[in-house]
Amino acid sequence: MKTNLKLALFLAAKTLKRGDKGSLILTTLIMLIVFLNLLFVDAIFEGISVTMDEGKIDFQYGEIIIEPKDGEQYIRRTEEIIDKVKDFYFIKSLAPHLRAAATLRFDKQGDGRDVADFEAGVIGIDPAVENQVIDLKSHLIAGRFLEKNDFGQALLGADAAGGYGSSVFPSDLEGVRVGDKITAEYKNGLVREYKIIGIFKTKNFDTDSKLIVTADDLNTVLGTTKEASEIIIRLTKRSYTLPAVQILKRIGLSDYQIFTWYEKLAFGRKINRSFEMIGFMLRVIGSLVAGLVIFIVIFVDIVNRRRQIGILKAIGIPEQAIKYSYVFQGIFHAFWGVVFGFLVMKLGIITYFRYHPIDFPMGDMVPVIKRSALKVSVILFLIAGLIGSIIPASREVHKKILELMK
Repeated sequence: MKTNLKLALFLAAKTLKRGDKGSLILTTLIMLIVFLNLLFVDAIFEGISVTMDEGKIDFQYGEIIIEPKDGEQYIRRTEEIIDKVKDFYFIKSLAPHLRAAATLRFDKQGDGRDVADFEAGVIGIDPAVENQVIDLKSHLIAGRFLEKNDFGQALLGADAAGGYGSSVFPSDLEGVRVGDKITAEYKNGLVREYKIIGIFKTKNFDTDSKLIVTADDLNTVLGTTKEASEIIIRLTKRSYTLPAVQILKRIGLSDYQIFTWYEKLAFGRKINRSFEMIGFMLRVIGSLVAGLVIFIVIFVDIVNRRRQIGILKAIGIPEQAIKYSYVFQGIFHAFWGVVFGFLVMKLGIITYFRYHPIDFPMGDMVPVIKRSALKVSVILFLIAGLIGSIIPASREVHKKILELMK
């Protein structure tokens, strides 16, 4: 068996070396394109998933989010909790949020007719620390950021404002601009007027549908003082997430609801699983195409070399060695298709999109090669090369010498 494999490898090398170089290059190019297409689709799906997840983490949840105890509306000892955890090595930054819900209304003409309304969340923030956790300041597309003493002034998300590009919402406030005034009718019946001093756009639709005010301002609406609806925590490394949660629970915060970013992205994980399923199906189809290409290449080569195969058998070359030589050729084509396809994807396409990301509604997307998907793709591709070459080789090589010599 070992001798047959060595002889098969020798025959394959000689065949490839003496064969038509144009056909060899063309076959490798076809395999490169098939594998590149397979990688690109996978990378797009993974890039969309990563973009969605990063948007939720950076502009909504952070790595860890602390919420009130079961049955309670607010975290009562917010400042005490922050002082307790802020100096841990894994804490990069943290900020409390106060949340409420309101119906926003905008009378663009000021005549009381055609008033646009929008159901929105309202978030009260501490402007001094907010941008260390949720960086809205660098995502302002108009106006300025909130300051500590800004009462009756607010930031508004682009999806709520309207007129700033695509939105997932069927309605909005139909074109609020910096300097316009809107009213917010809170669920407790209070109505407040806000002057919009800034419009932000993060491409995370949950955030871009919010009205942002100072926590002190929202306290006057809700009748709260130092309470918070949530505490958003950013970590120095995302790998610290689970150890950090365990430590927070051990220091007396186990009564509070502590969620990781992964737990908060449950809906996103369902989308990711759907993408993975579609990606796997496309990998299988791509591998079948690759196998078919190799089948055709090997079959045509065998047909053109039938007399040579007959001579090899006549001089005593084992049938298995001849058959395996064509299997090695098929794997050779698949292997170099994988290598060149990966290099073009990694060094060419992904590098290009890193500097020119795709403008998706949920963020700037860069294709991402997932290691597990890459491994599956490579294995399927090589298996396709194996099967695509062994089938025609098995059909032809076993024929009798006289039949091959015709």
